[in-house]
Amino acid sequence: MTEYELEQQYDDMLNYVYGLSKIGGYEYDTAQALRQVDPIAYRVGLHDYADILMKEDYTLVIEGYTS
Repeated sequence: MTEYELEQQYDDMLNYVYGLSKIGGYEYDTAQALRQVDPIAYRVGLHDYADILMKEDYTLVIEGYTS
C-alpha cells in the first residue's frame, strides 16, 4: 500500500465512523475537517492507523520504503 492509498483508506474510515462534521452550520467530510483544523492530530491518527494495519500484516510502501 502506498502512502496515498493509506491516507485514502484512513480518510474513508474516519468518514465512515464519524460521518459528516458540522462546523458553522456547514457539513464537511470528517477527514478533510480534521486534516485542515488540526493537521497534527490527523497525522498522529494516521500513524496509529498504519501501526494497526502493520500488526495485521498489511504491506505499506511509503516513499520508497517497504515495511
